[in-house]
Amino acid sequence: MAIHAHLKEIREQRTPTWITSSRKDMWLGLLDRLNTRDRSFHKFLDTYATDGDITLARRDVRDIFAQDAATGMIATIFWSHTRGMRVNALSLLIRDLPTLITLMSIKDFRNDEINELLAQPGISVPTASKMLSACGKTYCGMPAAIIDDNIIQVIESSTFARDFPNVAELRKKSRSRPVPYYDAYLRDVTALCEKYDLTSEMIDHYLSVHGLSNMAQNAELQSA
Repeated sequence: MAIHAHLKEIREQRTPTWITSSRKDMWLGLLDRLNTRDRSFHKFLDTYATDGDITLARRDVRDIFAQDAATGMIATIFWSHTRGMRVNALSLLIRDLPTLITLMSIKDFRNDEINELLAQPGISVPTASKMLSACGKTYCGMPAAIIDDNIIQVIESSTFARDFPNVAELRKKSRSRPVPYYDAYLRDVTALCEKYDLTSEMIDHYLSVHGLSNMAQNAELQSA
């Protein structure tokens, strides 16, 4: 099993977290195009941007959210949209920020709650997974783990197939059945955490950062 073969690497990751960085001037350009008097996003940039960049780690967002939910929600939006977003989507998120704050007051998300989150502009399952993980939420009792395109490619590969049996049943359906797919992914991640004494943060970081390279190494060994 692939995960078992890389347990030492997974446990010894020097930065078992997600760090994202985006340009402050990019966000200011988007904010300046909005017809709103809300200055909370500008204030956040003034407080947390350094040398023209807003750089946040997952643990930073979680700490900010724990201190103040409103500021934490702004942090999750910046952290999970490193390439920015469409102006109208950002406008709607700012408008609906109180709704997001109320929604994120829920500790354990279920289908209704995650569907409400996905109904917000610019929030897909990968983005929602980042927001849930950063804010320390659970989904149906399972610690939220991040999923992205890299991770989907890894967990659907033959190299990792035995580690993700629930995902295997929904192979190629990450877009057509996004919530059931995320549920299947979390069930597999939770099982791996229990079996190998890992955390969901260790697993999602490893899959996204190292999974593809380990797949390539495995393919080279098989062809040698």
